[in-house]
Amino acid sequence: MDFEQRNGDTISSLPEDILCHIISFLPFKSAVQTSFLSTRWKDLWKKNFLVLKGTMDDAFIAISSFLNEFSDQSHQPTSNWGFQFNLGRGSSLSVTVEPDKALHLDFSNVKHEFPWRFDCWLEINGSSYNDWFDFWWLHYRNCQIHTPQPSPFTFKVKSLHLISVSYLSSRAISSMISNFKLLESLTIKKCNGLRSLHIKAGDSGLKKLTILDCQQLESLHFKGYNLQSLRYRGRLVCFQCGDGDSSFFWFWPWFNSFWLDDAMLDFRQGPAYNSIFSCGFKSILHRIKGVKSLTLCKWVFEALICPILPSPPFCWERGFHQLTELWWIDYSKERYNSNALISFLKLCSRLRRLYITIDPKSYRRTNKNNNSVKVITRLQSLEDLKVVKLEGFPNEKVEIMLAKRLKQEFNVEPVIVAKSNYLNCVRLLVKSPDDLLKEGKDPYKFIETRVEHLYDLCPQHVHMGF
Repeated sequence: MDFEQRNGDTISSLPEDILCHIISFLPFKSAVQTSFLSTRWKDLWKKNFLVLKGTMDDAFIAISSFLNEFSDQSHQPTSNWGFQFNLGRGSSLSVTVEPDKALHLDFSNVKHEFPWRFDCWLEINGSSYNDWFDFWWLHYRNCQIHTPQPSPFTFKVKSLHLISVSYLSSRAISSMISNFKLLESLTIKKCNGLRSLHIKAGDSGLKKLTILDCQQLESLHFKGYNLQSLRYRGRLVCFQCGDGDSSFFWFWPWFNSFWLDDAMLDFRQGPAYNSIFSCGFKSILHRIKGVKSLTLCKWVFEALICPILPSPPFCWERGFHQLTELWWIDYSKERYNSNALISFLKLCSRLRRLYITIDPKSYRRTNKNNNSVKVITRLQSLEDLKVVKLEGFPNEKVEIMLAKRLKQEFNVEPVIVAKSNYLNCVRLLVKSPDDLLKEGKDPYKFIETRVEHLYDLCPQHVHMGF
């Protein structure tokens, strides 16, 4: 009798082909989660993948056929959510389609003898590049590899995830994406060698753009109108937006016709260049004034926002008055200084949840001057602030000092939770009876509590967990 049978797990003891058949009836995300059941189920869901062979050109032809097969609602494959395309010499491409019309193209197992740097053009709404004459020369340099032009897909892709795209696949990706007329979300992740990225969304329905960990990226040009969410993690690169605007920004490209509800600006790796300029930064701040969820690094506030804020007694009327969730990434683990945080909070009158992470590996300016942080408006209270979640602080003493300063500055005492060393627990800050205060003791202390008791009050920030 094997281990599964001895422990009453009859299903796991079934033959592999039967288990694969069971998995084939599950939704895609549930099928992937079966890997966590036990070692018996690990990666078993991948057995349902078709295995094909050929060249990179053949792979994209297969992708076209696969998407068209999924377009027929009455004949959608139940046992295959995707396929693995073997390219030879140990290289393979994984293609996955989810029922919610999300397409995943994973090139992370494609090996390159010479990982050349490249420029990538993504034209989402299918219109011509007639107004981008200056891009044609760069585009020509990346067209040396022949890729057949795909036919329009009848399968309506709404979400596209591109992982580890290289110079070998970038041309085919550019041709394919022009057929995705209803694309709403685009994710680009871990593209080694990607030097510049040019995205033209036009009047398409692209609402969400995510760019993560493209370490060699130097510049990004974006043109679009309907974007609501921008999530970026990596070095602060050179950005440009729109037509007829040659200004390059050291932040994010904002176009006059869209306003963001969600902005993740995780630049803790620092700038891509030796010097930082805030050219056009007032316009950038104007475009994110209505953001509701924001991730911001302390050094970005110090270097790029503070210098352009007006000095007292003038008031900056473009505060983040719609911001309800803030993830603040700090770098000061030793001698923690909350001046920059407090100054920024004075621009956030409707903040409800505050998440503070101290990352000692985060970039910090060598010529910073914390005393130069400006205070434009002084809020008497952050009355909507309900919870503050702390992570990475050196000790409880520093955490309690921050709690006291929040009360001093804003006359508020939110629920404050901090990371615990115990599984499924957090530390909750509580205030002891006033008797301790009479005895000269600090009335504040942390107690351990279960996570599920506080989840509704303090869920994970939407930008965490990527």
